Amino acid sequence: MNHAAPTMTERILITGVRGFTGRHLATRLRRDAQAELFGIGTADLGTADEDAIALDGYYACDLTDASRVEQVVDEVRPDVVYHLAGVTSGVSPDQIRTINEQGFDHLCDSLRRSARGRDRTVRLLTVGSAAELGSRGAARLPVREDAACYPETAYGQTKYEVTRRAQAEPTDGPLHIVVARAFNLVGPGMGTHLAFGRFAAQIAAFRRGETDALRCGNLSSRRDFIDVRDAVEAYVALAGRGRAGEIYNVSSGRSYAIGELLGQMIAAGGVDVPVIVESTARRSGDLADIYGDPSKTAAAVGWRAATPIEQSLADLLAMVLGTDKTSGENAGGTTRPEGPHGGNGPHAPHVQHAAASLAGRTT
Repeated sequence: MNHAAPTMTERILITGVRGFTGRHLATRLRRDAQAELFGIGTADLGTADEDAIALDGYYACDLTDASRVEQVVDEVRPDVVYHLAGVTSGVSPDQIRTINEQGFDHLCDSLRRSARGRDRTVRLLTVGSAAELGSRGAARLPVREDAACYPETAYGQTKYEVTRRAQAEPTDGPLHIVVARAFNLVGPGMGTHLAFGRFAAQIAAFRRGETDALRCGNLSSRRDFIDVRDAVEAYVALAGRGRAGEIYNVSSGRSYAIGELLGQMIAAGGVDVPVIVESTARRSGDLADIYGDPSKTAAAVGWRAATPIEQSLADLLAMVLGTDKTSGENAGGTTRPEGPHGGNGPHAPHVQHAAASLAGRTT
């Protein structure tokens, strides 16, 4: 097996290229003039996608279709693969398992065959999730990569199973797999299926007079937020220099209360939107606090999160409001607050609980 460096022009494949992270990763990789960039998604590219994502080739491909995956891999002949595709919710637990686990297996099977046929090694960076940990796994903070995992959601269970399969891949074989365990990504282009994407959309709706309040769930949880542009820098570094079979946290080492960050976003939007908390109950797998230890990743590839959370939120909101002035590069000149519970600043939204907001009303 030839383990030499790839040829001058590296062929790169991104699964899930049309998603939130996939678009940012494609933008980052497009800056490398010595790479040919290919993408996989579940549907044909529209005009907006073509304008936003500059690819040398795109393939509509359902990863649960083994023959289609093999066809795409045979055509692309990738040297490096970034596996971002998957589903978090919106379908049954059985469907989540089928899509996430079976899709990963089909991709790996095709990549092994392709690598053997070309007598070379293919590197695969698969993106895991902090949801793999569960409350027991996150009992000691900051969470290290060697923490035992006890996932409590279908999504977390499938991501953990993919991580287990990735680590079981022989490191002397044709496929070298590195796992990037990502914590909570945030930034411009974030969808409304994620909390801050929903918050931004509701702030924009309030500014347009289309709603009278921002409605949300529990705001007391604390999370480790990473700018998506920082995250893709970590992915690129790990795909190139991470050790096969290893897990690397893509985390900041500190957490922020969701309610506090919502207050910052509302302030950035220049509106005094009322916030109605419709439920304070925690869902299954909803931890009170979690943040990861990034020291292993820093030691291995020199990566640390750089973009201030305030910049991430401002850029997200600006894109939703149509006033985006970001370039996709990391913001400079400001650093994140020190300490594991950074950012205990003055911003706090005017919060009402749903029961209180209904008091005194009659029908």
